[in-house]
Amino acid sequence: MSTTTIQIKKEVRDELKKVGNMDDDYNSVIEKLIREHNRNKLVEYSRKVVKERKEDFVSLDEL
Repeated sequence: MSTTTIQIKKEVRDELKKVGNMDDDYNSVIEKLIREHNRNKLVEYSRKVVKERKEDFVSLDEL
């Protein structure tokens, strides 16, 4: 796997350290942040769909 170098501010680096565990390298921390970002996007999309198409859903109480 090839690697690259990215420039970040020291403050950002220090915050990244707080996100990860002792064993994590920066790549693992960034991957974790990307997964969380994607989960958040999915939740936002799901809420939007439910809001826009509320009439298409049936309450469990009605089943």
